[in-house]
Amino acid sequence: MPDRARPPLRAVILAAGVLAGTALAVAGSATANPSQSPAGASCNLATLHGRYLFAGDGWSVSGGTTVPLAFAGTEQFDGAGAVRGTSTSSFNGVITSHSAFTGSYTVASDCTGTLSIGGALHFDIYLDPSGDSFAYVQTDPGSVSATTEHHAIRS
Repeated sequence: MPDRARPPLRAVILAAGVLAGTALAVAGSATANPSQSPAGASCNLATLHGRYLFAGDGWSVSGGTTVPLAFAGTEQFDGAGAVRGTSTSSFNGVITSHSAFTGSYTVASDCTGTLSIGGALHFDIYLDPSGDSFAYVQTDPGSVSATTEHHAIRS
């Protein structure tokens, strides 16, 4: 395998296996279809506000190479379209601790949206109208990653 630079931290953090994508499709299907949302449920940027926790494990697949990974961290959504966070990851046994990242997000009234980290990583997001949790899948070509996040502090 040619010597390559380490993948962007967020790509390492968010890479997950096909099983995670399947779980997302099953768990997120009710939220992804607005007709199945509770009557009158609506979302906006402020739906994501506060600190969210995430964790996962899986595999990173790149050019025929598959390596294990695990990750955990927090993200802080400002309710106006900006996100920042910190995470720790283990990529094929190499630990990267307390790495900071920033990004932006959009939210439509049907509780779907997008998340962009560092301008290089892109995700479709599916929100619980309460804002307590959301699921996402990476949309960059050649990537396989998905996970869920949960609000760290209940109002």
